[in-house]
Amino acid sequence: GPGEKITFEVGWGFINAGTSYLSVLDTVLVDDNICWQIESRAHTNKVLSKLYPVNDSIISLMDIKKLFSRGIKKRLREGTYKRDREYRIEPENSQVLKISKGKVKKTRLLDHPVQDVLSAFYWVRTRDIKVGDVLHVEAIDNMKTYNLAVKVLKRETVKVKAGKFDCFKIQPIILGEGLFKAKGEIFVWITADERRIPIKMKSKIFIGAI
Repeated sequence: GPGEKITFEVGWGFINAGTSYLSVLDTVLVDDNICWQIESRAHTNKVLSKLYPVNDSIISLMDIKKLFSRGIKKRLREGTYKRDREYRIEPENSQVLKISKGKVKKTRLLDHPVQDVLSAFYWVRTRDIKVGDVLHVEAIDNMKTYNLAVKVLKRETVKVKAGKFDCFKIQPIILGEGLFKAKGEIFVWITADERRIPIKMKSKIFIGAI
């Protein structure tokens, strides 16, 4: 709910690369529907920012009652790469709209409500899960839809700076072509209590892991 904020240290091997935050901001009305504003922010530290600065912000609008996405805004700043994206999802009209400077630039029809890259994770946090479960999520990113399978692999104790936590280890996998299939494995550890707090995330990259 509003006020939840989780801070992560981003590491690459033994190097502290930066800081990331997952926050639930205040609620907002979207077409008379109450939504959580879920924000993901990440930035590199002072040293790495001189070599390759990263300052990303993503805000998802997740319907509180129906638990699907009603839109997402991205502000990406990674080195010389700069992108601002906004998408409005209208489940009642079975469509997603790409917005630029306040105007609709592109429209795509949808068969049913979907999640975005952030709301999909928060939807998983609401599920009653156990080891061996596989959750299926229909998600959209950059106007493309894809099927996401989330596997609950095992239960284990994870120790981080905040303490020791009893966690489920989960793995999101794209069914077909897509982000996770193209760029390697991602694992997430969430607490096994009713809070489902993400304690640790790990992603393999071309050299080592983050």
